[in-house]
Parts: sequence; C-alpha cells; structure tokens
Amino acid sequence: MDPSLTALIVAVVGVAGTLVSGLMAHRGALRAKTVELDRAERLRREELRADERRESLAVRRASYAVFNQRLRQFHSVLSKDYFAVAAGEARPDQGREREEPRRVLRDVYAEAQMVISDDVLTVAGGVVHQLHRIHALLGRHERGEATADESLEDIRERLERASEGLYEVRQTMRLELGVSALPVHRPDGYHAT
Repeated sequence: MDPSLTALIVAVVGVAGTLVSGLMAHRGALRAKTVELDRAERLRREELRADERRESLAVRRASYAVFNQRLRQFHSVLSKDYFAVAAGEARPDQGREREEPRRVLRDVYAEAQMVISDDVLTVAGGVVHQLHRIHALLGRHERGEATADESLEDIRERLERASEGLYEVRQTMRLELGVSALPVHRPDGYHAT
C-alpha cells in the first residue's frame, strides 16, 4: 500500500477515534448527571414523605390530646351531675350547664374524625355515644321524666363503662402514637377511683 494512503487512513482513524471518544465521554457524563439527578429527586421525595408523616403525626397528636381532654371533661361533668341527682341535690339549670362541655366535645369529635385512625374512631365513637346517652338519661331524671328502665343504677353502670371506655380510647391513641406499651384494656386491679 502507498505510504501516503496509509498515513491518510491512520489520520482518519485517529480523528474518528478522537471524535468518538469525545462523544462517549459526553454520553457518559450525561448518564452520570441523569443518575445524580434521579437520586436527588428520589431523596427529595423521601424527605417530602417524611415531612408529611411528621406533620400528620403532629396533627394527630394534637387532635388526640384535645379529644382526650374533652372526653374526660364531659365524663367528669356527667359524673358530678349523676352524684347530685342520686343525692337528690339536682339543680334546675344543671342540664344547661352540661350543654357547653357537650357542644365542645361534639365539635372536637367532628374535627378529630377527619384525622384520627379507624381504630381510634371505632373505640371513641362508642364512648361518645355512651356519654351522650348518659347526658340524656340525666336530663330525664332531672325533669322527673325517667322511666323504670332508666334507673340511677343504670346511669351509674353506664358511667363506669364509659370510664373503662376512656381508658381504652386513651390507650388506643397512645399505642398508635408509639408512646405506650400498656394494654388497650384496663388491667385487673387497675381501676379508676
């Protein structure tokens, strides 16, 4: 072969190699940049999900605290009024005084229903219903409209069951928040006084 042709072929191959290596390097850099951007996007999404979980937990925790407080407050008012009725010391305005804690509980419960878990909602719904039933029964006794199947003993038993329910609601909330290892149901020998 002619030496000038050989030199030309070597030159063409050299230039082509230089061009191809540049393209390959550019392509490798693009691939590395794409991988880096994908990783950064994945980390950003994970951080966003973690922030959303923390925010959701904070909202749930705040809702649980207020809801627990209002449940206990209404139960306390009902208990106080039950003892007044049982002692024959009921006042005519007693039922109206229960309306504010009942209304506040209703509002707090309505808000809580949008953020609390199904487990808590199931337990809490039963307690809320029980407390409203006790409120209605006390009103009938205060007005002298109680029937034989609505005795003071029935109200006392309902208050005791509601007290057990308050414990169950609180423990269900605490377990869900990861702050308790106590059982959901009150252990034997651990009674409210």
